[in-house]
Amino acid sequence: MAGERPRRATFWLKSADNGFGTMAFVSKWFGFGHDPSFDDGVRAFEKKDFDVAMGYFRASASGSADRALKDRAKSYLAGCLGRMARLHFDRREFKDGWNLACEATEVRPNFADLWLLRARFEKALGKWAEARESIEQALKINPNYGAALILRGVLLFHEGETQTGFRSVEEGVKLDDRLMGKSWIEGERAFRKGEFLDAMSHFEEIEPRGSDIHDILAKGDELAKKGEWLAASNLFKAVTEIAPNYADVWIRLGQCYLEMSELDSAQKAFQRAIACNPEFAEAYALLGITARRQDDEENALAAFRKALELDPNHPIASQEILYRRKY
Repeated sequence: MAGERPRRATFWLKSADNGFGTMAFVSKWFGFGHDPSFDDGVRAFEKKDFDVAMGYFRASASGSADRALKDRAKSYLAGCLGRMARLHFDRREFKDGWNLACEATEVRPNFADLWLLRARFEKALGKWAEARESIEQALKINPNYGAALILRGVLLFHEGETQTGFRSVEEGVKLDDRLMGKSWIEGERAFRKGEFLDAMSHFEEIEPRGSDIHDILAKGDELAKKGEWLAASNLFKAVTEIAPNYADVWIRLGQCYLEMSELDSAQKAFQRAIACNPEFAEAYALLGITARRQDDEENALAAFRKALELDPNHPIASQEILYRRKY
């Protein structure tokens, strides 16, 4: 809301084993309060003023000293670019939309949905070779991306590889039964009759858009704020399938697992975050908390020290190290 003081961007987890019942805050869930450009960008994003938000996130991504916040700003920037590109697609402004989609994949090259969007523009512009490269990038990130498999199938049909194209479309609808509608049924029927051009035109009508990860993340964040951890974790898991190299989502997922006391799953999520971003201090700090709850003090301490090495002022790690010095 305009003029409203920003929500405190802190997520809380119980620190059950510190002996004096305090709450150890874990993550700057939204990142507010550390970079005015980022804060203004989030406000514009929430008002769906994506063009304005892009400017703020560009400034934050290039100027923020906080690595985690810089990374988050880049993700929001990619989300803004993707949304603006989709608006151009709906208006059939393919060249302008393609430029935005290209920038989005440069900002966030590990988001499969952005590569799918870029491929759709390239197909519309007749850039067939580029479209094929983009769709293969999407499938390299997520081999089970049904929407991308369908578009790859359409591109293969265009190249005359009808059998391989059909198998790709068929695999796509099997992986995502939401895509198994009238266009698939009529396209399959035409293919069985050997009417390949007719089949391709039906498969083109499926033309799936893919999922906008920021829509899913926003829903997950709202559920997390309400304490609906299982529902939130399911949404965050869905995002990891679309963008498996997005460290911040693994952090969110791991926090949900911590709240549900699923410690092994939390540990794996934080380790995945570190694999995606080895300099993510937050992930090491959360891994330390997980190790503490597993009564693994040696690895907990090592994780907290690594977090402080990466971020000397990290609140979780510094609090936990200080606690150990006292007790």
